[in-house]
Amino acid sequence: EIEKFQKGEGKEEEKYIDVVINKNMKLGQKVLIPVKQFPKFNFVGKLLGPRGNSLKRLQEETLTKMSILGKGSMRDKTKEEELRKSGEAKYFHLNDDLHVLIEVFAPPAEAYARMGHALEEIKKFLIPDYNDEIRQAQLQELTYLNGGSENAEVPVVRGKPSIRARGVPVPALSR
Repeated sequence: EIEKFQKGEGKEEEKYIDVVINKNMKLGQKVLIPVKQFPKFNFVGKLLGPRGNSLKRLQEETLTKMSILGKGSMRDKTKEEELRKSGEAKYFHLNDDLHVLIEVFAPPAEAYARMGHALEEIKKFLIPDYNDEIRQAQLQELTYLNGGSENAEVPVVRGKPSIRARGVPVPALSR
């Protein structure tokens, strides 16, 4: 058995979770980005948002860590190909399809709750709609960040009441 363990054969995932001692556990899930179904849509841009703020806000809201990984996750395609061929362990993800890695480190019940919340929220970003609430809020934020009009209105979306999506900073209104 010692030989098996040293060779890595005896190393299995833990089959049980101890909820009594409430020890923190690490939970990770890869979520596929549907670039094969929608090759023309910029999912990475939608996920990141202006200056990466949408992804940062999503991480803060869900209390998880999210990384965009896989083929197409880097801006420079030639460098991405070089790194993929280098064979270094930290670049193995470049061999996978484009995906979002969601990671949680928390007590078991909380970890699964956070993961569920993160999966539900990220689903909204993986719907290829050029004119949805998320995109409108991002355009609004970009205008605000670039020093646009100080009293820009929040875009109204037909069908349901307008909500301020993802904690976009409220522009200072002068009256």
